[in-house]
Amino acid sequence: MDTSDWVELGVGFGMGTTMSRAIGDSFMNAMDARTSIAVLTVPQTRQEIQALLDKLDVRLASGEISEAVYKQVTEKWEKRLDEMGS
Repeated sequence: MDTSDWVELGVGFGMGTTMSRAIGDSFMNAMDARTSIAVLTVPQTRQEIQALLDKLDVRLASGEISEAVYKQVTEKWEKRLDEMGS
């Protein structure tokens, strides 16, 4: 076994580690996406819709969403509240 064999062996271990980390990261990202989807619920009651609107206010204030998105989503849910009546 000469020096080039050791270099190739080292490169092989490095590539294996890199690939293993990439596969692990993609698995965790997939799990995060599934968890996010499972947590999503559609507001059904006036209280749930109001809570969603309150969260939108916070997200707008923190810069997580644009004003255009804020307006579009709040209009939709305020209309839903109006349809539900008092």
